[in-house]
Amino acid sequence: MTNRRSPLKSTSRGKETRTPKSFADQASYMSISFLYFQNNDTSPAQSLNTWNVENRLLDILNTLHYVTSNDITQLQSTNRKLTLYGNFPEKSVNEFSLPSSLENSMKEGDKWGVLRKIGGQKPRIAGFLRDNIFYIVYLDKDHKFYKSQK
Repeated sequence: MTNRRSPLKSTSRGKETRTPKSFADQASYMSISFLYFQNNDTSPAQSLNTWNVENRLLDILNTLHYVTSNDITQLQSTNRKLTLYGNFPEKSVNEFSLPSSLENSMKEGDKWGVLRKIGGQKPRIAGFLRDNIFYIVYLDKDHKFYKSQK
């Protein structure tokens, strides 16, 4: 007779008890990049230094903190902090030019837009969203990037 021990508990996995996470159900958060930022005072844009002199840097930081802490869908629908337009706006609604450094860098699916309500109704941060990264390109204190029709 063979000296065998009794078998261990079944090695097959039991019923899954946790709820699997679906990527569709997860919130989508945005990161910020200054990679293409045009930090100069060439009209109609402004530099960080100009916004600092005008005491607007804290407004920028508060906005960036808020948008990186909230879901992209919520930013677009609930409080409209983020507005996306698609392609770079045409000259009929825009006083800015596409920076030459971006002419060959743009990819299909990049969406130009603005972060709104930065210490008031007019100031905007203009840039584009690629995947979940918002690339800041311009500071626009006078709302000249994608001007609204009155």
